[in-house]
Amino acid sequence: MTTQDPQAATDLPAGPAAADRHVTFLPDPVVDNLLRAVVTLTMELSVTRERLKSLEQVLDNQGLNVSSGIEMLAPDAEDDSARRVERERLIQSILAPIVGGLTGKA
Repeated sequence: MTTQDPQAATDLPAGPAAADRHVTFLPDPVVDNLLRAVVTLTMELSVTRERLKSLEQVLDNQGLNVSSGIEMLAPDAEDDSARRVERERLIQSILAPIVGGLTGKA
């Protein structure tokens, strides 16, 4: 689990309420949506990295060194297809606000 530096939070400007998805920070809404996408991806990646590292540590503590197995894994066709579908869903969910902003459907 990650702990936050209480001082670090006070150095940043106050942002919008968590549920307010229509607040803009920059004059250009397209750039604002790109910023939102980058921040969202960064947050998701950070959480994923922490959880993956935690999982590897738990398995290692139980005598299962999975790191090398992960590197050598070759998914079968069914698994590869499922991964592709999930990847496309992720891309769509990230790009939807950007495309919506460009088409006026945000």
